[in-house]
Amino acid sequence: MSHFEIVSKVEAGVDSLKEIQSIVSNYSANNILLITDKGVRAVGLVDKVLENIDTTKHNVLIFDEVMPNPTDTMIESCVNTYKDQNIDLIIAVGGGSAIDSSKAINVLLSNSGQISDYEGMNKVKNETLPLIAIPTTAGTASEVTGVSVITDTKRKVKMVIGGINVNADFAIVDPTLTLGLPPSITASTGMDALTHALESYVSKFATVFTDTCALRAIELISNNIEEAVHNGKNIVARENMINASVLAGFAFNCAVLGLVHGIAHPLGAHFNVPHGIANAIMLPYVVEYNAPFMGSKLENIGKAMNIDGDITAEKVVAKIKELNDNIKIPSLSDTGVKESDIDLIADATMKEPSLFMNPREVKIEEVKDILLKALSDK
Repeated sequence: MSHFEIVSKVEAGVDSLKEIQSIVSNYSANNILLITDKGVRAVGLVDKVLENIDTTKHNVLIFDEVMPNPTDTMIESCVNTYKDQNIDLIIAVGGGSAIDSSKAINVLLSNSGQISDYEGMNKVKNETLPLIAIPTTAGTASEVTGVSVITDTKRKVKMVIGGINVNADFAIVDPTLTLGLPPSITASTGMDALTHALESYVSKFATVFTDTCALRAIELISNNIEEAVHNGKNIVARENMINASVLAGFAFNCAVLGLVHGIAHPLGAHFNVPHGIANAIMLPYVVEYNAPFMGSKLENIGKAMNIDGDITAEKVVAKIKELNDNIKIPSLSDTGVKESDIDLIADATMKEPSLFMNPREVKIEEVKDILLKALSDK
């Protein structure tokens, strides 16, 4: 038996942002809370969104305090500020941090307690407010998944809040909003999307439906990420990347992820390594570890990545490392992680739920070996 679910309606394509007023009009929204970060606001993307909304009919309040690796304290501070403002609709504008934050804020605007009360799956009982997600990066696919990842500042863990009443209702996927992304952000978010595609493709929960989305995403990313990084004004490459990100989101929303994310979450929670960077760094080492358990999927991955000749694990790993090098992804040692930190990271990794979907059973000593190998590569 297979389960496949797309939790958000999607408007996609160049200038699809123009559809936002039509979408907003579906709701009786007097007060809209727009959630973003200061960087996205500073480059004019919030203004671009507002230009397409009739602000004479809708009062738009802006919260722009979102930070990378969003925290429970930030979420709860925002909720305390706006819980008495009669918010009718939420619009998220930004990358995964803004969209994940919007989902978590939405949960608490409609449900009591703290965000940690909803860690896990299907714990959000009350229906949440309508949420429109507008990604400005091609990476996390948070706009089309029923998951929000928030850092618990006391426990220093990344909480996964997922399931019913967490997802965005609409995603507006307009590649023109990614044209101004700096190369470093294009690189890290793009490798985040590749990680989503690869991990969901080999997940124990994978189905023919998730495989179709994941494999196409691998192909699109492998063939477009370098162009998007080095020639960011290429709208074709940008559209291919953001579409690939959405496809990867469709895949991992149902197939879930694996050991790469199991390691990346502690790297973010304890060392504030940006999520996309953490995934990119760990991806080749985990693929090497999982390769004996990928079966024929390893060959399919290699073909999607345009690897010539016989497909081997060594070639796939080398291709991922080549992509990382060509788009200037830092090494693990560059992030400040040291060999003395390995035990802490490995212990935290073993508590991550995504390990259950990894194609190979994970043991703590093997996680330590993977981390040591990553640290050894400069």
